[in-house]
Amino acid sequence: MREANMVPTRNALSVLLARFSDSGMAKKAMEVYDLIRENYDALPHVVDCNSLLKLLVKRGSWDVASKVYDEMLKREGGADNHSTCIMVNGFCIQGKMEDAKKLIEDRWGVGCIPNVVFYNVLIEGYFRHEKFQKGYDLFREMEKKGFLPTVVSYGILINGFCKKGDFDKVVKIFYEMKSKGVAPNVQVFNNIMDFLCKQRSVRCAKSVLKQMMENNCQPDLITFNTLISGFCRERMAKEAEMFLREAIRRGFSPNEKSYTPLIHGFSIAGEVVKATDLLAEMLERGIRPDLVTFGALIHSLVVVGKVKEALAVKEKMVVIGVALDCQIYNFLIGGLCKKGMLSSAKKLLGEMLSQNILPDEFVYTTLIDGFIRNDNFEEAKKVFQFMEEKGIRGRIVLYNAIIKGYCKNGLMKEAVACYNGLRNNGCNPDEVTFTTLISGFSKQGNLKGALCVLGRMIKGQCKPNVITCSVLMVMYCNRGDTEKTEFMYNYMKLSNLSPNVVTYTILVRCFFKTYNVIKAAEWFETMLSNKCAPNDATFHSLINGLLKCLPIENHAGIGILDLYMQMVADRWDHRAAVYNSIIFTLCRYNMLRNALEFKDHIAGKMFSADCVTFLSLLYGVCVEGRSKEWMDLIEPEFIKVETQIVCKYKMIFDRYICESVSSEVSSVLENLLEESMGSCKPIYQVGGL
Repeated sequence: MREANMVPTRNALSVLLARFSDSGMAKKAMEVYDLIRENYDALPHVVDCNSLLKLLVKRGSWDVASKVYDEMLKREGGADNHSTCIMVNGFCIQGKMEDAKKLIEDRWGVGCIPNVVFYNVLIEGYFRHEKFQKGYDLFREMEKKGFLPTVVSYGILINGFCKKGDFDKVVKIFYEMKSKGVAPNVQVFNNIMDFLCKQRSVRCAKSVLKQMMENNCQPDLITFNTLISGFCRERMAKEAEMFLREAIRRGFSPNEKSYTPLIHGFSIAGEVVKATDLLAEMLERGIRPDLVTFGALIHSLVVVGKVKEALAVKEKMVVIGVALDCQIYNFLIGGLCKKGMLSSAKKLLGEMLSQNILPDEFVYTTLIDGFIRNDNFEEAKKVFQFMEEKGIRGRIVLYNAIIKGYCKNGLMKEAVACYNGLRNNGCNPDEVTFTTLISGFSKQGNLKGALCVLGRMIKGQCKPNVITCSVLMVMYCNRGDTEKTEFMYNYMKLSNLSPNVVTYTILVRCFFKTYNVIKAAEWFETMLSNKCAPNDATFHSLINGLLKCLPIENHAGIGILDLYMQMVADRWDHRAAVYNSIIFTLCRYNMLRNALEFKDHIAGKMFSADCVTFLSLLYGVCVEGRSKEWMDLIEPEFIKVETQIVCKYKMIFDRYICESVSSEVSSVLENLLEESMGSCKPIYQVGGL
């Protein structure tokens, strides 16, 4: 038409303007707008101008939008309520609610009669910019001016106060709208349920769903997705799946927001088969899982050791065109390293590089650590050298891994050189760095080297931790230096560090090693009094130490030694005497569960529970204040005991137990005696002699 010097009609151009605006073609739309103005000294029809205004506001072209709106105002009938409402929304998006409010006031009665829609836009603007009180005040002002709030008005308030976290206000507004005959819609209920789910009140959210349906308001897919996400967040994936099934039953087509939380929920719960089935169902429905969905499943499969299955999921990602990222590769490489499949892990690294996915330091660190754990330090060094050649600067975690490798292989000179290198590269060593070096020197018996590193550590204002102190304690223990070993323990206490099972086990072993049985036993009881449960290493040191140190001339009134030596004097099997002494001592210090676990552990080591075992466990039950439950806690075969032996050892036990516990034990034993006499069946038998 232009080539024929023909100008399209105003109507035709106006339609073209609307088409360009609806298609998001702002530049073309403005060209048509200007063409109409130039050729017809008029503006496009108001409806089509509004389409242009809406696009300009959406694009953030505020100046151009204001220019068009001002031109519309100059023409009679050029702007209507919708035009002004679009501009009000534009001001609100910019956070200029006061300008928007002024615009409404200026336009009042000048060919424009503001209505509740104007106020809704303005109130939403206040809430969007977290000016909650101003938005709420405007809502009340709107009511005073005679405008009746709609379900949209109330919905804006409820959504805003949900985001603020003011649930009391939400409840108040909800019941206010119902009292005024405004029925809540699905969006209102969804906002309330979303808030409750995020507040970890999923049961309340479920009750809102029930109330929603009682109000004849039917849920939509967003409703079910909200509940699915909420329940999965609370690790209630099985219950969450019920909402998926209900959504499908109602004819909704679930989307990725329906399946992703479930796959993640079942994955972190360790139910990887279920998670995999849901992924398959998702694919069958033509829903394309995203990176988050695949990442959750791959991570969980790796955690439970199903690396081959994780690799199969990775192949599915490739098939459907979901690009892998660095984190997915990190999961897989880590899993392969733990399985000892180092060649496959290295192959994945090569695959990453070939696809221009730059591995981060965690990928390299995982691979290096994997090689070191599998005693392939040469490959670990190659990966580290590759990083240095490529100029990839690692963080302290990476350097700690390679230093660990040098120390593990006894290459302390190289380990120290690596330590110096990390400082030159701008990394600051942490407690792991220093502790690894101290451990390396300690294993070589190099006390001077270990103390030199400790000095650097303290000078660098890096506080030694429990592991650091424990490493030094092991070194002193190996040298038979009990004084320095105890010094490190006292240093820990002064430094507000909490000694752990390793710390106490070292002390017990150290004093047994120097045949100081009394101190070893004291440290064991100190451990229990500090509520630190022993482990297998502790028991091993204790059992071997007591058996090797016989005879014990003076046991200084220490409970475990008193009982042990009494049983030895009574000609009990030495090993049975040790086991029973440990069980009673655990029970005495309120560690019944540990005593029962220890008893079960030694059951297959030529030890059968006897009357002293039963009595010890009975004390443990009473120490916990559960004497009425003793039959539920101690196996029935322990009931058969021998009266004289029990009475003798009860007198010994009572030296270390408070009177109230002793009385409870006596009461249980008396009841047992009465029951046996009444049944005319002997329930006592000699055991352990």
